[in-house]
Amino acid sequence: MSLDLAAREDDDPVEVAQGREALAAWVARGLATPLERWLDRVLDREGVPRRLPVNEWALLLSRLEEARRRRPEGWPDLIDARIEGLFRATLRFARPDGAAIFTPSGAGLDVSDLFRGWADRLSDPGLATVVDWWFPRRSRSRSRTRAYTSPPMPAWSSPDRPLAMLRANWSGQGDFLAIDHRVRGGESLVELCGLGRPWLGPTWVVDQGPDAEGSPATLARPSLWVSNASADLAEWTFRLSTLKVTRTALFLRGRRIALLADQVEGRGDRVGMRVALAEGVKAAPVPDGRGPFLELRHGRSSARVVPLGLPCLPGSNERGMFVPEGGRLRLSQRLEGRRSWIPLLVSWDPLRNRRTIRWRALTVAENSRICPAEVAFAARITWGRGEMLLIYRSLAPPALRSFLGHQTRARFLVALFTQEGNVQPIIKVD
Repeated sequence: MSLDLAAREDDDPVEVAQGREALAAWVARGLATPLERWLDRVLDREGVPRRLPVNEWALLLSRLEEARRRRPEGWPDLIDARIEGLFRATLRFARPDGAAIFTPSGAGLDVSDLFRGWADRLSDPGLATVVDWWFPRRSRSRSRTRAYTSPPMPAWSSPDRPLAMLRANWSGQGDFLAIDHRVRGGESLVELCGLGRPWLGPTWVVDQGPDAEGSPATLARPSLWVSNASADLAEWTFRLSTLKVTRTALFLRGRRIALLADQVEGRGDRVGMRVALAEGVKAAPVPDGRGPFLELRHGRSSARVVPLGLPCLPGSNERGMFVPEGGRLRLSQRLEGRRSWIPLLVSWDPLRNRRTIRWRALTVAENSRICPAEVAFAARITWGRGEMLLIYRSLAPPALRSFLGHQTRARFLVALFTQEGNVQPIIKVD
Protein backbone atom coordinates (compact mmCIF):
# COMPACT_ATOMS: atom_id res chain seq x y z
CA MET A 1 0.00 0.00 0.00
CA SER A 2 1.30 3.46 -0.87
CA LEU A 3 1.66 5.90 2.00
CA ASP A 4 1.03 8.88 -0.27
CA LEU A 5 -1.81 11.14 0.78
CA ALA A 6 -4.05 12.22 -2.08
CA ALA A 7 -3.53 15.85 -3.08
CA ARG A 8 -6.70 17.71 -4.03
CA GLU A 9 -7.17 21.12 -5.58
CA ASP A 10 -8.30 22.62 -2.25
CA ASP A 11 -5.42 21.13 -0.24
CA ASP A 12 -2.46 23.08 1.03
CA PRO A 13 0.41 21.51 -1.02
CA VAL A 14 2.88 22.18 1.79
CA GLU A 15 0.65 20.39 4.31
CA VAL A 16 0.22 17.38 2.00
CA ALA A 17 3.96 17.19 1.33
CA GLN A 18 4.72 17.39 5.04
CA GLY A 19 2.29 14.54 5.71
CA ARG A 20 4.02 12.32 3.17
CA GLU A 21 7.41 13.17 4.61
CA ALA A 22 6.24 12.53 8.18
CA LEU A 23 4.86 9.09 7.34
CA ALA A 24 7.99 8.20 5.39
CA ALA A 25 10.23 9.40 8.25
CA TRP A 26 8.53 7.01 10.63
CA VAL A 27 8.61 4.01 8.26
CA ALA A 28 12.24 4.54 7.17
CA ARG A 29 13.90 5.78 10.36
CA GLY A 30 11.39 5.49 13.22
CA LEU A 31 11.22 9.26 13.69
CA ALA A 32 7.99 10.11 15.52
CA THR A 33 8.43 13.86 16.02
CA PRO A 34 7.62 14.88 12.39
CA LEU A 35 4.45 12.78 12.48
CA GLU A 36 3.38 14.15 15.86
CA ARG A 37 3.89 17.73 14.69
CA TRP A 38 2.03 17.12 11.44
CA LEU A 39 -0.96 15.59 13.25
CA ASP A 40 -1.04 18.62 15.56
CA ARG A 41 -1.38 20.83 12.48
CA VAL A 42 -4.07 18.87 10.63
CA LEU A 43 -6.15 17.84 13.68
CA ASP A 44 -7.77 20.11 16.25
CA ARG A 45 -7.58 19.51 20.00
CA GLU A 46 -10.31 16.86 19.83
CA GLY A 47 -8.59 15.05 16.97
CA VAL A 48 -11.04 16.24 14.29
CA PRO A 49 -9.46 17.18 10.93
CA ARG A 50 -9.50 20.93 10.41
CA ARG A 51 -9.70 20.92 6.59
CA LEU A 52 -9.53 17.33 5.36
CA PRO A 53 -12.80 16.24 3.67
CA VAL A 54 -14.91 13.77 5.63
CA ASN A 55 -14.60 11.13 2.92
CA GLU A 56 -10.80 11.07 3.45
CA TRP A 57 -10.78 10.57 7.22
CA ALA A 58 -10.87 6.78 6.92
CA LEU A 59 -8.09 6.98 4.32
CA LEU A 60 -5.92 8.87 6.82
CA LEU A 61 -6.65 6.19 9.45
CA SER A 62 -5.61 3.58 6.90
CA ARG A 63 -2.33 5.38 6.13
CA LEU A 64 -1.54 5.67 9.83
CA GLU A 65 -2.34 1.99 10.41
CA GLU A 66 -0.03 1.02 7.55
CA ALA A 67 2.79 3.14 8.95
CA ARG A 68 2.36 1.56 12.38
CA ARG A 69 2.24 -1.95 10.91
CA ARG A 70 5.47 -1.43 8.96
CA ARG A 71 7.34 -0.27 12.06
CA PRO A 72 5.43 -1.24 15.21
CA GLU A 73 8.43 -0.97 17.57
CA GLY A 74 8.35 2.24 19.54
CA TRP A 75 5.06 3.54 18.13
CA PRO A 76 4.30 6.47 20.52
CA ASP A 77 1.27 6.45 22.79
CA LEU A 78 0.93 10.17 22.03
CA ILE A 79 0.13 9.38 18.40
CA ASP A 80 -2.51 6.84 19.46
CA ALA A 81 -4.07 9.50 21.69
CA ARG A 82 -4.40 11.81 18.67
CA ILE A 83 -5.72 8.97 16.50
CA GLU A 84 -8.38 8.18 19.11
CA GLY A 85 -10.00 11.56 18.50
CA LEU A 86 -9.72 11.08 14.73
CA PHE A 87 -11.32 7.64 14.97
CA ARG A 88 -14.16 8.97 17.15
CA ALA A 89 -14.85 11.72 14.59
CA THR A 90 -14.73 9.20 11.73
CA LEU A 91 -17.37 7.06 13.45
CA ARG A 92 -19.61 10.07 14.08
CA PHE A 93 -19.49 11.09 10.43
CA ALA A 94 -20.13 7.61 9.03
CA ARG A 95 -23.22 5.63 8.17
CA PRO A 96 -23.83 2.40 10.10
CA ASP A 97 -22.22 0.42 7.24
CA GLY A 98 -19.02 2.40 7.84
CA ALA A 99 -19.23 4.48 4.66
CA ALA A 100 -18.43 8.16 5.02
CA ILE A 101 -21.39 10.51 4.79
CA PHE A 102 -21.66 12.88 1.82
CA THR A 103 -20.51 10.02 -0.47
CA PRO A 104 -22.49 7.69 -2.79
CA SER A 105 -23.42 4.28 -1.44
CA GLY A 106 -20.61 1.77 -1.78
CA ALA A 107 -17.95 4.46 -2.26
CA GLY A 108 -14.69 4.50 -0.36
CA LEU A 109 -12.79 1.90 1.64
CA ASP A 110 -13.97 -1.40 3.09
CA VAL A 111 -13.51 -0.21 6.65
CA SER A 112 -14.75 -3.09 8.80
CA ASP A 113 -11.26 -4.52 9.46
CA LEU A 114 -9.75 -1.04 9.75
CA PHE A 115 -12.34 0.06 12.32
CA ARG A 116 -12.04 -3.22 14.24
CA GLY A 117 -8.27 -2.90 14.42
CA TRP A 118 -8.29 0.63 15.81
CA ALA A 119 -11.19 -0.13 18.19
CA ASP A 120 -9.24 -3.03 19.70
CA ARG A 121 -6.07 -0.95 20.00
CA LEU A 122 -7.27 2.40 21.35
CA SER A 123 -7.97 3.08 25.01
CA ASP A 124 -11.63 4.19 24.84
CA PRO A 125 -13.71 0.97 25.05
CA GLY A 126 -16.82 2.88 23.97
CA LEU A 127 -15.41 3.05 20.43
CA ALA A 128 -15.35 -0.75 20.32
CA THR A 129 -18.99 -0.81 21.43
CA VAL A 130 -20.00 1.17 18.33
CA VAL A 131 -17.90 -1.05 16.06
CA ASP A 132 -19.43 -4.18 17.64
CA TRP A 133 -22.91 -2.82 16.87
CA TRP A 134 -22.07 -1.99 13.27
CA PHE A 135 -19.84 -4.99 12.53
CA PRO A 136 -20.80 -7.84 14.92
CA ARG A 137 -18.06 -10.34 15.60
CA ARG A 138 -18.48 -13.75 14.02
CA SER A 139 -17.67 -15.52 17.29
CA ARG A 140 -20.26 -14.92 20.00
CA SER A 141 -17.97 -16.24 22.70
CA ARG A 142 -15.31 -13.73 21.72
CA SER A 143 -17.76 -10.83 21.74
CA ARG A 144 -18.94 -11.77 25.25
CA THR A 145 -15.43 -11.40 26.65
CA ARG A 146 -15.72 -7.63 26.35
CA ALA A 147 -17.99 -5.91 28.85
CA TYR A 148 -20.46 -3.48 27.37
CA THR A 149 -19.20 0.10 27.65
CA SER A 150 -21.20 3.24 26.92
CA PRO A 151 -20.37 4.59 23.46
CA PRO A 152 -19.34 8.21 22.88
CA MET A 153 -22.07 10.78 22.35
CA PRO A 154 -23.10 10.64 18.68
CA ALA A 155 -24.12 14.32 18.36
CA TRP A 156 -21.27 16.80 18.06
CA SER A 157 -20.44 20.25 16.64
CA SER A 158 -17.17 22.08 16.12
CA PRO A 159 -16.99 25.37 18.06
CA ASP A 160 -14.95 27.16 15.37
CA ARG A 161 -15.94 25.51 12.06
CA PRO A 162 -19.39 24.79 10.57
CA LEU A 163 -19.10 21.02 10.93
CA ALA A 164 -21.76 19.17 12.93
CA MET A 165 -23.46 15.82 13.35
CA LEU A 166 -27.06 15.93 14.62
CA ARG A 167 -27.65 12.38 15.76
CA ALA A 168 -29.55 10.72 18.60
CA ASN A 169 -27.97 7.25 18.63
CA TRP A 170 -25.71 4.79 16.81
CA SER A 171 -28.52 2.51 15.61
CA GLY A 172 -28.27 0.91 12.19
CA GLN A 173 -31.82 2.11 11.50
CA GLY A 174 -31.28 5.44 13.22
CA ASP A 175 -31.70 8.97 11.94
CA PHE A 176 -29.17 11.76 11.57
CA LEU A 177 -28.57 15.13 9.92
CA ALA A 178 -24.98 16.10 9.11
CA ILE A 179 -23.58 19.39 7.81
CA ASP A 180 -20.16 20.59 6.63
CA HIS A 181 -19.53 24.14 5.39
CA ARG A 182 -15.77 24.41 5.96
CA VAL A 183 -15.03 25.31 2.33
CA ARG A 184 -15.54 28.94 1.34
CA GLY A 185 -18.66 29.44 -0.81
CA GLY A 186 -22.44 29.38 -0.72
CA GLU A 187 -22.68 25.59 -0.68
CA SER A 188 -23.00 23.35 2.35
CA LEU A 189 -22.51 19.62 2.39
CA VAL A 190 -25.56 18.02 3.97
CA GLU A 191 -26.94 14.54 4.50
CA LEU A 192 -30.31 13.67 6.00
CA CYS A 193 -30.75 10.00 6.83
CA GLY A 194 -34.01 8.60 8.19
CA LEU A 195 -34.76 5.02 9.18
CA GLY A 196 -31.31 4.04 7.96
CA ARG A 197 -31.87 5.52 4.48
CA PRO A 198 -30.32 8.73 3.07
CA TRP A 199 -33.00 11.13 1.76
CA LEU A 200 -31.27 14.42 1.06
CA GLY A 201 -27.70 15.39 0.17
CA PRO A 202 -24.90 15.88 -0.42
CA THR A 203 -25.31 19.56 -1.40
CA TRP A 204 -27.34 22.52 -0.12
CA VAL A 205 -26.90 25.68 -2.17
CA VAL A 206 -28.18 29.25 -1.93
CA ASP A 207 -30.14 29.96 -5.11
CA GLN A 208 -29.87 33.64 -6.04
CA GLY A 209 -31.34 33.24 -9.52
CA PRO A 210 -29.72 33.57 -12.96
CA ASP A 211 -29.03 37.31 -12.66
CA ALA A 212 -27.18 37.18 -9.34
CA GLU A 213 -23.76 38.74 -9.00
CA GLY A 214 -20.89 36.32 -8.81
CA SER A 215 -19.13 37.77 -5.76
CA PRO A 216 -17.33 35.15 -3.66
CA ALA A 217 -18.75 34.10 -0.33
CA THR A 218 -17.00 34.75 2.96
CA LEU A 219 -15.80 31.94 5.20
CA ALA A 220 -18.75 30.52 7.15
CA ARG A 221 -18.69 30.69 10.95
CA PRO A 222 -20.77 28.65 13.44
CA SER A 223 -23.15 30.82 15.45
CA LEU A 224 -25.22 28.36 17.52
CA TRP A 225 -25.16 24.77 18.79
CA VAL A 226 -27.82 23.25 21.03
CA SER A 227 -28.04 19.54 21.81
CA ASN A 228 -30.41 17.99 24.34
CA ALA A 229 -32.71 15.01 24.79
CA SER A 230 -35.33 16.48 22.43
CA ALA A 231 -33.40 18.10 19.58
CA ASP A 232 -30.09 19.04 18.00
CA LEU A 233 -29.73 22.49 16.44
CA ALA A 234 -26.82 23.98 14.48
CA GLU A 235 -26.56 27.41 12.86
CA TRP A 236 -23.80 29.09 10.90
CA THR A 237 -23.45 32.41 9.07
CA PHE A 238 -21.73 33.63 5.91
CA ARG A 239 -21.99 36.42 3.35
CA LEU A 240 -22.72 35.76 -0.30
CA SER A 241 -22.59 38.71 -2.68
CA THR A 242 -24.84 41.36 -1.08
CA LEU A 243 -26.62 38.87 1.19
CA LYS A 244 -25.99 37.74 4.74
CA VAL A 245 -27.15 34.15 5.21
CA THR A 246 -27.78 32.40 8.53
CA ARG A 247 -28.28 28.72 7.87
CA THR A 248 -30.22 26.45 10.27
CA ALA A 249 -30.19 22.66 10.60
CA LEU A 250 -32.62 21.21 13.14
CA PHE A 251 -33.14 17.54 14.03
CA LEU A 252 -36.04 16.56 16.33
CA ARG A 253 -35.02 13.42 18.17
CA GLY A 254 -37.46 10.53 18.04
CA ARG A 255 -39.99 12.47 15.94
CA ARG A 256 -38.56 11.79 12.46
CA ILE A 257 -38.64 15.47 11.60
CA ALA A 258 -35.87 17.77 10.40
CA LEU A 259 -35.75 21.40 9.32
CA LEU A 260 -33.39 23.08 6.85
CA ALA A 261 -33.72 26.87 6.66
CA ASP A 262 -31.96 30.01 5.47
CA GLN A 263 -32.42 33.43 7.02
CA VAL A 264 -31.46 35.91 4.28
CA GLU A 265 -30.71 39.57 4.92
CA GLY A 266 -30.26 41.97 2.02
CA ARG A 267 -32.00 43.54 -0.90
CA GLY A 268 -33.29 41.57 -3.84
CA ASP A 269 -36.33 40.18 -5.60
CA ARG A 270 -36.25 36.45 -4.97
CA VAL A 271 -33.92 34.01 -3.29
CA GLY A 272 -34.10 30.34 -2.47
CA MET A 273 -32.23 27.11 -2.01
CA ARG A 274 -31.42 23.96 -3.93
CA VAL A 275 -30.99 20.72 -1.97
CA ALA A 276 -29.77 17.57 -3.68
CA LEU A 277 -31.68 14.31 -3.51
CA ALA A 278 -29.78 11.29 -2.20
CA GLU A 279 -28.89 8.47 -4.55
CA GLY A 280 -31.97 6.49 -5.64
CA VAL A 281 -34.47 9.01 -4.24
CA LYS A 282 -37.11 10.49 -6.54
CA ALA A 283 -39.29 13.53 -5.84
CA ALA A 284 -42.69 14.44 -7.23
CA PRO A 285 -45.70 16.60 -6.29
CA VAL A 286 -48.31 14.76 -4.29
CA PRO A 287 -50.86 13.42 -6.85
CA ASP A 288 -53.99 14.78 -5.13
CA GLY A 289 -52.67 18.35 -5.41
CA ARG A 290 -53.33 19.25 -1.77
CA GLY A 291 -50.50 21.77 -1.64
CA PRO A 292 -47.03 22.71 -2.86
CA PHE A 293 -45.20 19.99 -0.92
CA LEU A 294 -43.23 17.10 -2.44
CA GLU A 295 -43.12 13.40 -1.76
CA LEU A 296 -39.77 11.62 -1.78
CA ARG A 297 -39.73 7.94 -2.62
CA HIS A 298 -37.08 5.24 -2.44
CA GLY A 299 -38.61 1.84 -3.07
CA ARG A 300 -41.53 1.47 -0.68
CA SER A 301 -40.26 4.12 1.72
CA SER A 302 -41.35 7.73 1.48
CA ALA A 303 -40.84 11.14 3.05
CA ARG A 304 -42.61 14.51 2.77
CA VAL A 305 -40.92 17.88 2.28
CA VAL A 306 -42.93 21.00 3.13
CA PRO A 307 -42.04 24.61 2.16
CA LEU A 308 -43.46 26.36 5.23
CA GLY A 309 -42.85 29.83 3.79
CA LEU A 310 -45.24 29.23 0.89
CA PRO A 311 -49.04 29.12 1.16
CA CYS A 312 -50.69 25.74 1.54
CA LEU A 313 -52.73 26.32 -1.63
CA PRO A 314 -52.44 24.20 -4.78
CA GLY A 315 -51.47 26.19 -7.86
CA SER A 316 -50.48 29.36 -5.97
CA ASN A 317 -47.05 30.66 -6.98
CA GLU A 318 -47.25 34.35 -6.14
CA ARG A 319 -44.85 34.07 -3.21
CA GLY A 320 -42.62 31.45 -4.80
CA MET A 321 -42.38 27.90 -6.04
CA PHE A 322 -41.14 24.51 -4.85
CA VAL A 323 -40.33 21.93 -7.52
CA PRO A 324 -38.09 18.94 -8.22
CA GLU A 325 -35.42 19.89 -10.73
CA GLY A 326 -32.65 17.67 -12.07
CA GLY A 327 -32.04 15.53 -9.00
CA ARG A 328 -32.59 18.46 -6.63
CA LEU A 329 -35.35 20.20 -4.74
CA ARG A 330 -35.59 23.84 -5.74
CA LEU A 331 -37.33 26.33 -3.45
CA SER A 332 -37.71 29.95 -4.52
CA GLN A 333 -39.35 32.66 -2.40
CA ARG A 334 -40.07 36.34 -2.85
CA LEU A 335 -38.02 38.56 -0.57
CA GLU A 336 -40.25 40.67 1.64
CA GLY A 337 -38.31 43.51 3.19
CA ARG A 338 -34.73 43.34 4.38
CA ARG A 339 -35.02 39.87 5.94
CA SER A 340 -36.67 36.64 4.87
CA TRP A 341 -36.80 33.12 6.26
CA ILE A 342 -36.79 30.18 3.84
CA PRO A 343 -37.65 26.92 5.68
CA LEU A 344 -38.04 23.33 4.49
CA LEU A 345 -39.53 20.79 6.89
CA VAL A 346 -38.93 17.07 6.24
CA SER A 347 -40.96 14.24 7.76
CA TRP A 348 -40.15 10.57 7.18
CA ASP A 349 -42.55 8.97 9.67
CA PRO A 350 -44.76 6.48 7.73
CA LEU A 351 -47.81 6.82 9.97
CA ARG A 352 -47.69 10.62 10.06
CA ASN A 353 -47.28 10.90 6.31
CA ARG A 354 -50.49 8.97 5.65
CA ARG A 355 -52.48 11.78 7.22
CA THR A 356 -53.67 14.97 5.56
CA ILE A 357 -51.04 17.67 5.96
CA ARG A 358 -51.91 21.35 6.35
CA TRP A 359 -49.93 24.42 7.33
CA ARG A 360 -50.48 28.14 7.50
CA ALA A 361 -48.57 31.27 8.43
CA LEU A 362 -49.61 32.80 11.75
CA THR A 363 -50.05 36.44 12.64
CA VAL A 364 -47.33 37.66 14.99
CA ALA A 365 -47.98 40.77 17.06
CA GLU A 366 -45.76 43.10 19.05
CA ASN A 367 -47.17 45.90 21.22
CA SER A 368 -50.64 45.12 19.79
CA ARG A 369 -49.40 45.68 16.23
CA ILE A 370 -48.99 43.08 13.52
CA CYS A 371 -45.32 42.41 12.77
CA PRO A 372 -44.21 42.61 9.13
CA ALA A 373 -42.67 39.55 7.52
CA GLU A 374 -39.14 40.91 7.93
CA VAL A 375 -39.53 41.00 11.73
CA ALA A 376 -40.85 37.53 12.62
CA PHE A 377 -42.19 34.31 11.12
CA ALA A 378 -44.56 31.78 12.67
CA ALA A 379 -46.38 28.80 11.22
CA ARG A 380 -48.56 25.95 12.38
CA ILE A 381 -48.39 22.59 10.68
CA THR A 382 -50.89 19.78 11.31
CA TRP A 383 -51.17 16.15 10.33
CA GLY A 384 -54.80 15.06 10.33
CA ARG A 385 -56.56 15.75 13.63
CA GLY A 386 -53.61 14.68 15.72
CA GLU A 387 -50.14 16.15 15.77
CA MET A 388 -49.75 19.94 15.56
CA LEU A 389 -46.38 21.67 15.45
CA LEU A 390 -45.54 25.36 15.89
CA ILE A 391 -42.42 26.98 14.44
CA TYR A 392 -41.45 30.55 15.32
CA ARG A 393 -38.44 32.58 14.15
CA SER A 394 -37.52 36.12 15.16
CA LEU A 395 -35.76 37.71 12.16
CA ALA A 396 -35.26 41.08 13.86
CA PRO A 397 -33.75 41.35 17.37
CA PRO A 398 -35.92 39.31 19.77
CA ALA A 399 -38.69 41.11 21.64
CA LEU A 400 -41.88 40.18 23.47
CA ARG A 401 -44.26 39.02 20.74
CA SER A 402 -47.35 36.84 20.59
CA PHE A 403 -49.06 34.39 18.25
CA LEU A 404 -52.04 32.11 18.93
CA GLY A 405 -52.26 33.77 22.33
CA HIS A 406 -48.76 32.60 23.28
CA GLN A 407 -46.19 35.21 24.31
CA THR A 408 -42.47 34.68 23.83
CA ARG A 409 -39.16 36.51 23.72
CA ALA A 410 -37.48 33.61 21.96
CA ARG A 411 -35.31 33.96 18.89
CA PHE A 412 -36.30 30.47 17.74
CA LEU A 413 -39.03 28.16 19.01
CA VAL A 414 -40.35 24.76 17.94
CA ALA A 415 -43.24 23.44 20.03
CA LEU A 416 -46.18 21.08 20.11
CA PHE A 417 -49.61 22.73 20.04
CA THR A 418 -52.11 20.65 21.96
CA GLN A 419 -55.83 20.27 21.33
CA GLU A 420 -56.40 22.38 24.45
CA GLY A 421 -54.40 25.25 22.93
CA ASN A 422 -51.31 24.80 25.09
CA VAL A 423 -47.79 25.36 23.74
CA GLN A 424 -45.25 22.71 24.79
CA PRO A 425 -41.73 23.72 23.68
CA ILE A 426 -39.49 21.08 22.12
CA ILE A 427 -36.59 23.46 21.64
CA LYS A 428 -36.34 27.14 22.53
CA VAL A 429 -33.48 29.55 21.88
CA ASP A 430 -33.62 32.93 23.63
